[in-house]
Amino acid sequence: SAAFDPDRLNVAINDVWVCRNGSVGDDRDLVDMRYREVRITADLAEGGESAVIWANDLTADYVHENSAYSS
Repeated sequence: SAAFDPDRLNVAINDVWVCRNGSVGDDRDLVDMRYREVRITADLAEGGESAVIWANDLTADYVHENSAYSS
């Protein structure tokens, strides 16, 4: 398994670093959530690799609309 030190984790939401070195970072109230696209950056502070992940809309309206489907 890959080594991971949670005390080195940094997380940004829309370029506001809300987690720095595994602890509280900048004030979450600084994160601008008015726009449809939200960018989350997770820096594990290990190596130079990177990945891009696109996720879907999980708002209450989306969940309600899709809850009618049966499996």
